[in-house]
Amino acid sequence: MASPVAALKLLQQLLKLTSRQDKAFDKYQRVFLKKLQNSNSEKTTEALYDECIVQLCEHQTPIEDTLSEGRLIVSQSQLQLQKISNLSDTISNKIEHSKHISQPYSIIEHHSELTSIIKIYQRVVIELNKNQTLDTEECNTPLIDNICDELQQVILDLDVGEGYSKKLEVIRQKISNEKNPLALPQHCLQIIAIVIDSTREERRSSRHFLYTLNDSLTQFYLNFSKNIKRAESAFENQEKCVKNIQKQSAALKKASEGASDMATLQKHIFSYVENVESMIQAREAEKEQQVRQQFKGMVRQIKELQNETKNYQNTLKQQNKQLHIDFLTKIPNRAAWSERLQVEFIRYQRYEHPLNIAVIDIDKFKVINDTFGHLAGDKVLNVIAQTLQKSIRNTDFIARYGGEEFAVLLPEISHKQTQITLEKLCRSIRNIPFKFKKESISITISVGCTSFCKGDDIETAFERADQALYHAKNNGRNQVICFEKE
Repeated sequence: MASPVAALKLLQQLLKLTSRQDKAFDKYQRVFLKKLQNSNSEKTTEALYDECIVQLCEHQTPIEDTLSEGRLIVSQSQLQLQKISNLSDTISNKIEHSKHISQPYSIIEHHSELTSIIKIYQRVVIELNKNQTLDTEECNTPLIDNICDELQQVILDLDVGEGYSKKLEVIRQKISNEKNPLALPQHCLQIIAIVIDSTREERRSSRHFLYTLNDSLTQFYLNFSKNIKRAESAFENQEKCVKNIQKQSAALKKASEGASDMATLQKHIFSYVENVESMIQAREAEKEQQVRQQFKGMVRQIKELQNETKNYQNTLKQQNKQLHIDFLTKIPNRAAWSERLQVEFIRYQRYEHPLNIAVIDIDKFKVINDTFGHLAGDKVLNVIAQTLQKSIRNTDFIARYGGEEFAVLLPEISHKQTQITLEKLCRSIRNIPFKFKKESISITISVGCTSFCKGDDIETAFERADQALYHAKNNGRNQVICFEKE
């Protein structure tokens, strides 16, 4: 019969298969395993197993509903694709063949089917693009530019790993220079594929982390069981040692009663003491060896856990940094802005110290993109962002709010000092020597700002600063306008 430890390990691995599908069942699973580990009788263990069987029977697997929904989407996609005319025979045959493939049973088969449909869809889009007779020069150029700008912003807002970020940047560069609207669907498909790969990689990393954690807990339980067995063995040896001493004492007592002279008695006592000392020394040596082994094992486990913890901490720090940094300008992004704004607002409500907010917009940025290209626009954004970052105090906070807009928090200074600081920022940007295609140009910014006042919330204060920016843009640009609460 399998040992309880082996049965517990097998049960843990089986329950892994249903983990992270239902929070309530995951919680029950942890409680069940803990109770099972602490079970001290066969009757209790049997009751726990019966309870787990009931829970498993009642547990509905959400992934089945997801798979059913996916199969329905695949079927509808096949019908829609078949309605498209002017497709090549090859694509039509692939669509027809995909309808007769046996229904997927496993998740892997389901994923394979979805991949096949996506590839067919991709080929259909490419063929439709080739067969399209629309003259690209007659397309709505402003609309195309807007779509390209939105796609680029979507790419910049995506939170993916470093390797995938580089791939997305390559696509973003292509989109920035794209003049053919028929190529945009292909770029969209590439973006979707990269996002799917990134999500799959993140899921693999999360699964690895959970499995490693579960294995560590299992190993801890096994070591705990070994220590219990060692303790039981130590008690048994100690009991044997005590019995031996008692036996030696009885023998000494009997020998002393029958001793005829002092020399014989002394010999018996010396032999008894020597035997007891030998047993005590052997016992102490055994205990010392056990302690050394346990200590070495504990040191090894602590080092392994330290290394794993350090690796996970580094990974989490890197992910958190990527989540709050704008990919293009390398300054905080909108998510980081929202968090910092919330913290500063709470501090303002508590201590009522001055807190100012400003919104910055690059003047005529679209003209720069249209005249010199999107790469030049990216360079302008990057240079201005770095200049603004270097020009503010350590206590201030700047972030890219979106597109060519930046947002700034300036705590602990007066309304007048805020305006002086922001006007200095305007001069710093205006004095940057931008040069494109051997042509020197001066780039300016418009700024709207306000101070938090009693009764303000985050939205009302930001809206007032945004209105001030709108006023600055409509009244000549290249200036700072500060609105106070009426």
